Amino acid sequence: MGVKFKPIVMLLMIFFIAKISFETAIAEKNPEHKNVVDRIPASIDQSYYDHMNK
Repeated sequence: MGVKFKPIVMLLMIFFIAKISFETAIAEKNPEHKNVVDRIPASIDQSYYDHMNK
């Protein structure tokens, strides 16, 4: 008895693409819903900037 994974993988891919499309559509309609994050630099980034600015 073999389990066929291709239909399962295809179904998961379709759900993933639909989820991304839905989130993109919601973000375009509601600008306040966007996840705009002012990223704080990671310590390695800060070390690099400090090194380059010496």
